[in-house]
Formats: sequence, C-alpha cells, structure tokens
Amino acid sequence: MERLIAQPYKLFNKIQNYDWGTKDNDAFIPKFLGIKPEHDVPYAELWIGAHPKAPSEIEIDGKRFPLDKIIAEYPLEFLGEYVSKKFDNKFPFLLKVLSAERALSIQTHPNKEQAIMLHAADPKNYPDDNHKPEIAIAVDSLTAIAGFRPVDEIIMNLHSLPEVQDFAGKDNVEKIFNSIEISEQEKSIKELYSVIMNKAKETEELQTCIKSIQQRLKNRKDLSLEESQFLTQFSLFGADVGLLSFFFFNFIQLKPQQAIFTKAGVPHAYIKGNIIECMANSDNVVRAGLSNKFKDVNTLLKIMRYDFEEYEIINREMKVDDVSYKTPAEEFEVSYSKKSSGYFEKIKSDNKPKVYLISNGNLKISWTTDGGIMSQKFSKGESFFIPAFLFDYEISVEDEAEFYRVEIS
Repeated sequence: MERLIAQPYKLFNKIQNYDWGTKDNDAFIPKFLGIKPEHDVPYAELWIGAHPKAPSEIEIDGKRFPLDKIIAEYPLEFLGEYVSKKFDNKFPFLLKVLSAERALSIQTHPNKEQAIMLHAADPKNYPDDNHKPEIAIAVDSLTAIAGFRPVDEIIMNLHSLPEVQDFAGKDNVEKIFNSIEISEQEKSIKELYSVIMNKAKETEELQTCIKSIQQRLKNRKDLSLEESQFLTQFSLFGADVGLLSFFFFNFIQLKPQQAIFTKAGVPHAYIKGNIIECMANSDNVVRAGLSNKFKDVNTLLKIMRYDFEEYEIINREMKVDDVSYKTPAEEFEVSYSKKSSGYFEKIKSDNKPKVYLISNGNLKISWTTDGGIMSQKFSKGESFFIPAFLFDYEISVEDEAEFYRVEIS
C-alpha cells in the first residue's frame, strides 16, 4: 500500500436486509441512496462504521479496504492518539440509517461489564463484548416504546386490563392497587412484569389473554395510542407477550430532528419510522418479544432498568437548523446542520476522527496538500470519514445541504 494521504475518505457502506425493513416504493434507504430497490426485498439498516459484521470500506490507490482493517493497521493516523488509547485502537461508534416498516424486537442492551460476561458465556448470541448506548434521531417520524411509564399510568392501564389480571394472577395485580407507598407500587409492578414475561412460556394461557384483549378492543373506536398499536402489532405478530409491554412502557412519537437516547438496561422497541441512529460500536441485543430471533427473558429481566418516569425527548422544542444531541455516551456526539447557499466553515482538527452523512443537497469539502488545495463534493446519501491526521479542512455549501456529523465526545 502506498503512503497514506491526509484527506477525507468516501465511505462505501453496507445494507442490512432484516425482515422488518421497508420495501418496494416505501423503501426509504434506496431513496436516500438514489438506487432502485429490488422487488420485495426489505431495506432495514445502512451501516456506516467499522463493525466487523459489516464494515464500511474506503478506497486507497484504487482498491477498497474494510475500515476496521485499515484502522487496525494505522490507528494513530485514523483515530489519533487520544481515541486510539481510550478505545484500544478500535473505532468507537457505529452510525446507521434505519427504516422500520414494523416493530423491531422488544429489547435492552447490557452495560460494559454485563456485555463482557454475556459474550464470554454465549458468543453466538452476544457477538461482542461491548456495551451499546444509542441515540435515535427521527428523519421524518418515529413511533417507539421506551422505559417504564410513571406508576400512575401503569396502574390506570392495569385497571382497564382484566385479561392481564387473569393471566398474571389477581393477587399480583391487587398488591399494586392496594399499595399506598410508591416504592411498594414500583416493587410490585416489577414483580408483575417478571411474572408476565416468565409465564409467556405457557403459550395457551398467553394466547387466551392476548386474544381476549384483541377481541375486546377491535370494535372500539375510542382507542388510546397504545391500544391502537396493540391491535396493529397483533395483526403482525399474533399472541406475542411483547404486546403487553405497550401498557407498561412509555409510548413515544418523535417528529423530525427529535431524538431519544437509550442507555444500558432501558427496555425499548422502535415500532415504525425512518431514523438516523448512532451507538457504541456493538451489536449486542437482549430480546424478549416481537421477534423470531433468539430471546433471553432471564437476562433481560436481570439487567432491565425500572425508572418509572416520562421518557426524555431530546430537541423537544424541535429546532430544525442546527441541533447538537448531547448524551452521556463517551463514544459519540451527533450534530445535525441545515445550511443554505454561501455557508462556509473552517474546521481545525482536534486530532480525532469524524464522520459526515449528507441527508440532502451537496456539501463541498476542501483541504490543503503538498500539491495545493484539493476539494471534493458529497451528495445526498453519501458519507465520508475525516481521519485524525487531517489537521484542518473547510466545508462549504453552494446551494443547500443537510448533514449529520459524528465525532467523539
């Protein structure tokens, strides 16, 4: 390989065709990339990063190389000293474009210590030893559930669900109703949810419970959001225990550029929508419902957080020009920018890598080499990698552009 050049590197990214992705004329990712979708093929995720399962590629001397292999060979040039040392010469985040036609599994993610133990015990189902804090930013909209609702909302839902009382045991539910202290109510709800998830193995009783709810709701017109979603997902998944989580978790509807952050242990599921997602460089998922994949109820219940509060929406005020998405994650910080003609910015390197993703229009980047000033234009759907050893560069907009920038916190 020739000497590496300090320049932006266009990323050639891989698509994941999970069965919940959008298809045909509704397929968002092909439209985003400007390609024609194959008939009846689901386009679920576009991976942008260096995860070994589906690493992006960059071009050097006319040949393409996986980004994870290049970073392993040249960590200081691509990551810089600080990032190389902090993240053991590995690229710390994974950026995705995600498009969901129907619900992803109800899931949570382990923390770092838990991830190490799960990977050691079961590397097939837990393929790496990293944690997975993640942010989901709505491109157009996102319907999701995440985190346990406030206690009073859960109690209100349980009052309207006699079927759950029959399935999980009236004594378990009455304990919640009869408790006065909120700490006792929280403890009893946690116990009830565990009973429900563990009893899901008794398929006949579970089917009776869920089908009874479905029969009661299907002819009603004044449905709540969670009741309506229950019916929608029942038509797709049948009598799945995950449907009952709609009555325990916060129901979330994001508008463009609003986001939610999911830390370790928070139960969640994306239901429908197109999003930009960024996470620590991991593919560890603990599932327990709305999925045909491996489920691990015992682990999910062991690591799950019970916060019993309204879920925080990032950018609740709906800023639409420049948004910085602050989260506790050390691996990434995402920002969104919408710029018009004439915008210009000179950026000084902090000796850390960055990734840009263009979501609309064109972005021009210029940098200085021994031979003078070089420039390259990137268009909608394209992404590029700024290595740590490109010490300064300029971005400019000739017409208009919308783009996401990801850097290390």
